[in-house]
Amino acid sequence: MTEFEKRIYNCWLATTRSNTGKPFKLRKKWDGFVDKPEYMHIKKLANMFKVYKNIDIDEWFAAPYNIYSEKIQYDLKYYTLMRNYNTYRLYRQKKDSRKYTPKEFSDLLKNKVEKQT
Repeated sequence: MTEFEKRIYNCWLATTRSNTGKPFKLRKKWDGFVDKPEYMHIKKLANMFKVYKNIDIDEWFAAPYNIYSEKIQYDLKYYTLMRNYNTYRLYRQKKDSRKYTPKEFSDLLKNKVEKQT
């Protein structure tokens, strides 16, 4: 398991637990983690974050808590689904005070936005 994947898991853990008012302790022991079902989702997220370099990992996990009013704990699978991509788009629109077309948003995440002068 890479350090990047460990960071993703601990970021998810900290965000979901703190937003639902629950205590948490960052994971330090990773023995056997690759055999757990959660690892598949961490691997998918790591690949996605490598493709979409402009996604702020902390904001990716915090987005549903800033958009939706229910304070439930979202599992790792949720963050690999298109639904969270749309939630993150809504979050960025709210944060940036701007409406993005799907193409503009995809380009923004892939770091292809032209510098405007």
